[in-house]
Amino acid sequence: MSAAFTYYSRQHVTAALEAAAAIDRRVTLVTPPNGATSAGPEVYFEMIQAGRADVPQASADAIVDCGSDAGTVMRALRCGWRTLRYSGDRATHAKLAEMANQLGGTIERALPATIDLHAARDPSWFCRHTLSATNPTQ
Repeated sequence: MSAAFTYYSRQHVTAALEAAAAIDRRVTLVTPPNGATSAGPEVYFEMIQAGRADVPQASADAIVDCGSDAGTVMRALRCGWRTLRYSGDRATHAKLAEMANQLGGTIERALPATIDLHAARDPSWFCRHTLSATNPTQ
């Protein structure tokens, strides 16, 4: 079972990955709602790439939320995202999903429930505490 965190910074990504690596647990990192449309998918992709370079032993999935903007989905695919969320109309979703599939990606209609790191005063402690408290092996 993977815990999911909404991240806003490289510090959040690194904190979640370090906590996951410490207890050998997979995490899912999710951009804020409509994050790709507000800051751009490239910004969040760079955060993920940097975090993975900092903590290569961590096991994690990452999802970018593109809201209902099909153009942002295509931009996210071009910059390297392979798991995306698109909330627009179903016909466009089907076309975008076909494009993503050709690149080895998927486009989700919904996001997993997440633990939001926005207000975490100490993201490292918060992630360790959260993952330890929800670790199914304990």
